[in-house]
Amino acid sequence: MIKFAFLLPFLFSALGTCINAERYIPPTFGFSVSLEALLPLLKLQEKTVANLRSYAQTLQQQLVDVQLAIRMYEDLQRKATLNSMNLMHQFSVIRHMHLDWAKWLTVMRAPKEQIQIQILKELQPQMPTNMDLVEALKGLQRIQYTWDLEPADIARGNLHGRQYKVKRWGAFETFVLGVFCQLQGYYKDADAWLKLTRDSYRRHPNPRQLGFRHWTYDHVLEYLMLANIGLGKFEAALEHAKELLVLQPYDKFFQGKVQELGTKSDEQKPKSSLPIDVDAKLLKRLCRQHQSPPAGRLHCRYMRGVDFLRLAPLKMEELSLMPLISLYHDILSDEELAMVRRLASPLLKRNKITYREIDSFTDYTATRPWQSAELSSSMHKIISSLNRRIHQASGASSPQSDDLQVRNFGIGGHFLEPPPGDPAVVTALLYLSNVEQGGETHFPSLNLRVTPQKGSLLVWPRTGDYHIECPVIVGNKWVATKQIE
Repeated sequence: MIKFAFLLPFLFSALGTCINAERYIPPTFGFSVSLEALLPLLKLQEKTVANLRSYAQTLQQQLVDVQLAIRMYEDLQRKATLNSMNLMHQFSVIRHMHLDWAKWLTVMRAPKEQIQIQILKELQPQMPTNMDLVEALKGLQRIQYTWDLEPADIARGNLHGRQYKVKRWGAFETFVLGVFCQLQGYYKDADAWLKLTRDSYRRHPNPRQLGFRHWTYDHVLEYLMLANIGLGKFEAALEHAKELLVLQPYDKFFQGKVQELGTKSDEQKPKSSLPIDVDAKLLKRLCRQHQSPPAGRLHCRYMRGVDFLRLAPLKMEELSLMPLISLYHDILSDEELAMVRRLASPLLKRNKITYREIDSFTDYTATRPWQSAELSSSMHKIISSLNRRIHQASGASSPQSDDLQVRNFGIGGHFLEPPPGDPAVVTALLYLSNVEQGGETHFPSLNLRVTPQKGSLLVWPRTGDYHIECPVIVGNKWVATKQIE
């Protein structure tokens, strides 16, 4: 039987730590929950690549030295045969074998490359943790589940009807996703991802390179066999078991599986869908909801007469009359938006993570897949000015309110605001960036969906229903929000 230890530890350790998680929070850098958090990781990647290049140069120089040693030895060997041995040859051989080989031994020990190895060890604690990878996997699953995407479409960059010019995922990515689905009991998706892995392996010009990542074609077949057993497709599982037995004819586990599966017929089993966590079903239902035409006569008009509009009027668009929901365009310029993002970037942090003591496979991760920062008016004049503009645009009577909260989203990042709230409180949401795909703001009770437009301000009262920001598919989503009485 193939040992699963090469891959299971990082998944089980990350998933398993969520049990009794009120006492322990798995370590995570939040690389997948905020696109801005990826910047340090990209810089780290540059350092590791530069270190590997330096390591390669050291090895190349070492190879040059070793090849020189070989040529010297071969030259002596040609000259110093027993038939032509003379004093000069004899001395040269003794000297060479006594002195030169000691030097070659130090070359083979390669003390120079220890520097690069030490650098890599020092960089390792900054690498993504087990939990970072699991959160990224769950973000991908959230996107897949919300819009019913097929694994084959995701692998080739076809996301929710839009084809992106990206390099097709290879066996490494699809295999990890397949194993992750397998461990969660999502056998249908595990089978689909693992079939993509098998096909990639078969197309690969040098399959031995895949073994460098500590897994082989045998691993893929075994997980495919287990996925089909989970689906009740015993005939397909038997075919995988037979192929495994050809590759490992003396493996008793596969021998037993061939015998066991040969006695079973296919049966229907419920197919678990991806992924069932606290918000997944609700997000799927609401974000896929069809948007109805607006009710009543809505208007667009220019606002004048407030302080910051003396030079130019502000375009206000009515999105709903009951309740009144308005979208104000071009509240901030591109330069001002960039300044707000720069102020927030170093302050971004993960909100307090709470894990539920439920099945660690179905509900383990944070319910807030984003990072946020609080910005006060005293930090910079642009924040003070922005607060005044928000108050004037929203018609608030009091200039006092909470600080501005800036959020940055990552893979499948979304936001779900619960229904309860004070109807006297108005929410203002400023889009600090465009989003290429996904990330719409949705009001389910109104069938109203708003696409992020950078520089635009969305204002609405508490409606007594959910306010949802749907999962981001592609793009770097930044928003700033505040509550106004």
